[in-house]
Amino acid sequence: MKLSFIKTTIVLLLLASFFISGCATEVTYYKRGVRFEKKGEYAKAIDAYQKSLKHDPAYALSYFRLGSVYSKNKRWNEALTNLLESETLGIDDKELHMMLGSVYDALNQFDKAAEEYGKAIEDRPDDVRAHLKLGSTLEKNGNYEGALSEFNAAIAIVIDFYEAYFHSARMLYRLKRYNEAEETYLQALRLNKKYPQAQNNLTVLYLETNQMMKALESAQKTLDMDAGYVPGIVNMGVVHELMGEMESAEKFYKKATAKDSDYSMGHYRLGIFISKDGRSKEAQRELELAVMADPDFAPAYNELGLLALENADYTKSLEHLQNAVRVDSTYAIAYYNMAGILANVGKYKKAADAYSKYLMYSDSQEDVEEVVSRIKILLSAGRK
Repeated sequence: MKLSFIKTTIVLLLLASFFISGCATEVTYYKRGVRFEKKGEYAKAIDAYQKSLKHDPAYALSYFRLGSVYSKNKRWNEALTNLLESETLGIDDKELHMMLGSVYDALNQFDKAAEEYGKAIEDRPDDVRAHLKLGSTLEKNGNYEGALSEFNAAIAIVIDFYEAYFHSARMLYRLKRYNEAEETYLQALRLNKKYPQAQNNLTVLYLETNQMMKALESAQKTLDMDAGYVPGIVNMGVVHELMGEMESAEKFYKKATAKDSDYSMGHYRLGIFISKDGRSKEAQRELELAVMADPDFAPAYNELGLLALENADYTKSLEHLQNAVRVDSTYAIAYYNMAGILANVGKYKKAADAYSKYLMYSDSQEDVEEVVSRIKILLSAGRK
């Protein structure tokens, strides 16, 4: 009797163990997925999370982690689908909103990204990372005042956070508040004395405000911090060019392109410099290298358009200028150059449209009357 009772007990325990493990299967696969994800074995992690969801299609954590893995693999649409499903199933915390913000940002849906980062900040107002992310997204959306506010909020939370001062200074520069930008860059440099990015941006500010001696001093400080910092080498070339030291300028530009052949600005600056010297083919090659390094580099397309125009190749010139506005629909000068070519080939209505877009996106007020007059003449010619 006793033996029979023991056997019965063991069977019941085994059955209970079976049912308990069956109920926990989605959790087991979820934990397995987390382990794989931490080790960077993303394919195995995805498989484990998906198996978890086969056992429980409403297991929110697996959707959340799937969204995380897809995001790490830049599979943005799949990431978004799974993160939103996890939210539907009840997950609502800062990390979800941060992740959603980064996915929307990658998909260039900046309004939605800003909304998600805002929710993360509501949950944790003292999260510096969330303020920086929101500031970056607002900047991409052209809201420089809003971005400045977020970067300043990060400074208020961590008073000696030099990176936040750097980003705040960038926004002040964009807003043309140059004195404040200068002081904010200097504060970043006081907090981090080896910060070539901040020093280099300060050089750009001095160039913009025509303070050549300060620009030269700042450019040298940048290279003292890091002799191989390519943007600093390029800007040293710009300083020498503006000071009329052409041989030195070309040496710095060539040094930059030799140091980093993928740095588009180096090729761009060298291309423009060479074009002024009448070496059109060399200039064209450098500008082509610039757009190869950065296919979204509108100024390089614009300069290629001008080079083609010098050779009276209107078709090629228009092609380059159209590429410029394709990658940056607000790039005003390309519309202006395009309008001139279109007018020359008798496409008056299209020329007038291009001039209109130039007026829409240009910051300059000096030539408004002249351009409006041209538009009227072109529209009149188009009706004849």
